[in-house]
Amino acid sequence: MSRGGACRCSFACALLALAAILAAPAAAVSQRVEVRKVLDTAPLGNPFVFDVGPDGAVLVLTRDNIFDAGAEGPLFGEPLKDPAWLGFAGRNLQFLVDDVLYVVDGRVPRKLLDVPLKSRIFASDGERTFLAGISPDGKPLLFIFKERAGYKALLELDAPIDAMALARGELFFSVGPGIYALREGGPVRPFAFLPGISRIPSLAVDDARGLLYFSDGDEVYALRGNSFVVVRRGLGGMLRCRAGELFVLSWKERALFRMSGISEALLSDGTLTPWKDPCKDPVIGLYCRAERERAILKAALELSGSGGQASRAEDSGEMGAYAADRKKELGGIETALAKEAASGAEGILWGSDAGTKAIGSNEPVVTSKRGAAVALWDGSDLRIGPDSKATLGECRPSGTCRLSLEAGLLYFESYRPPVGGIESRRPGGFEISAGALAFDFESARVAVFASGDTTAVVVLDGRVRAASRGGGGAVTLAPGETLEARRGEPLGTPKVADTGRINRWWEKIR
Repeated sequence: MSRGGACRCSFACALLALAAILAAPAAAVSQRVEVRKVLDTAPLGNPFVFDVGPDGAVLVLTRDNIFDAGAEGPLFGEPLKDPAWLGFAGRNLQFLVDDVLYVVDGRVPRKLLDVPLKSRIFASDGERTFLAGISPDGKPLLFIFKERAGYKALLELDAPIDAMALARGELFFSVGPGIYALREGGPVRPFAFLPGISRIPSLAVDDARGLLYFSDGDEVYALRGNSFVVVRRGLGGMLRCRAGELFVLSWKERALFRMSGISEALLSDGTLTPWKDPCKDPVIGLYCRAERERAILKAALELSGSGGQASRAEDSGEMGAYAADRKKELGGIETALAKEAASGAEGILWGSDAGTKAIGSNEPVVTSKRGAAVALWDGSDLRIGPDSKATLGECRPSGTCRLSLEAGLLYFESYRPPVGGIESRRPGGFEISAGALAFDFESARVAVFASGDTTAVVVLDGRVRAASRGGGGAVTLAPGETLEARRGEPLGTPKVADTGRINRWWEKIR
């Protein structure tokens, strides 16, 4: 293999390792923290910059415009040339387009300043704007700009500034693994140095509580004084903090998330309190490792079979060997999981008021204002909505996996191994009983609702057999179909699912 090919494959393998998402424990960080998906950014391409206004307006920079999440459309009628950055300056929006900084007064852009820099970013509070970038002669620079006073250079650095955040007139910025603070007219002071992190591409400040959040692109951290803790694994990206809520534009998930109650939870004891890592538990740790290896294996298989980074035969062969190693590792983990499931630990419960814990047969899960989830030993995913009651029945390695929903909402996705990867370890399929209906399938994604005598199901993927629990016949639903039934009444005919209804259910359940 050529040196270039070796570098490409090593880099790809590193990306795969970073792509491992500890999905279950990450969502269980605290019962007081609510994480909600605000916006799916996949249709917008690959946005990497956003901001949240004082009134809650969410704006996302795309490749040729600014997307207004509230209006669900572009902010400007005409495409923008080379948009580079955006941010709120007090109540007004500022943005960089075609090497020019603009401010929006009302809805009319007004030119402020020419910015002939590369890799440019800025942070503003309305009174002052700090701009950083690389000059035409290759020097990393930091400027300050005020409308009436103009601009002036503040610093020439050894390396470019990666991220900035401005709070109460103090600028925080990152260069490599270091975070620094600067006030206008004062010296630069080191704020934190994090030798285990090579680069910090995003910062956000909760100035009311004295917390600085930062992300290395993969995880989210909180820093206060001389200590910092991991806030969220596998959901790193660009950060913004508004009114105590942390917003995360996840570059991996291609979605914008809002985390409410996070600052209060971190400072519940008056100091920065680390959350207990549930993955340190021996049994739960197996589930964490399985989630990681499944994500790595899936990415490895996709990469080795794609025409992208591993398109060369030699690179593809090395990626295939890497995938084989991950497959072997996952096989050993799943054997251990099956052994635990046979003795009682059929899944782990996370995101509930009870915290993260192992769960066994016939153990009910009752939710109130927030939902919960169960990660099953075979990789299947069960989500339980707010104000719901569900029970994980017998779901051991031999035989059928049985679930029940007494009331509320349930979402279930059976694990589907990657093509060319591993075979499913579920021999007997799945059964779900809910109110007036009982469902069985080999592999599917379904959403189920039960309330009193009424039960409804939406099939998102796979084929599902629905039978009346009162002996009123059975029908088979295809993807995109729904069925509603009442106890004691004959079954109707499946209909095309209402997308709006699915979205409303998903908003409640996720």
